[in-house]
Amino acid sequence: MSELLDGMEGASFKEIVMIQLKNVTTLGNVEFRGGYYTIQETKQGTEKEVYVQDTREVFGNAVHTLAYLLRPKFDDKMTKAWNNFNKKMKVIKNEFIEKSTPDEEVILGESFYEDPKDKILLETYKMKKLRLHQNLFSAVSKQLARINYFEMIGGTYE
Repeated sequence: MSELLDGMEGASFKEIVMIQLKNVTTLGNVEFRGGYYTIQETKQGTEKEVYVQDTREVFGNAVHTLAYLLRPKFDDKMTKAWNNFNKKMKVIKNEFIEKSTPDEEVILGESFYEDPKDKILLETYKMKKLRLHQNLFSAVSKQLARINYFEMIGGTYE
């Protein structure tokens, strides 16, 4: 993902926010699916196992980063939305941990859940998490509009 940071040297805070907004928008324009391992052939003719990222997690992380960047500019509505998001994330995490078979305090990778019921629980958790991140992105977009972040002056973002 280092290509997402290319050309940011010397960028203003506003430009960095707008680049991250573009990244989130781009990441949200794909089919959301879980991560998986696949076999790829190398240049030497051998095979290697490669992980293909869970696009739901990638999108969620990008939204989180955008929200963290804007945290100092949150108004009361956005602060309320942020607190609500964090509260709901905690609830769905705790629900999953309580219902899943492994006796853990954190959510593990998919391969740690052998019981089919746990796999369904994990998928449900990830879909709920995606919906929360989509709602957070909506709240962040509204926040940007409220503070006139999209106003253009002289062709650049002020």
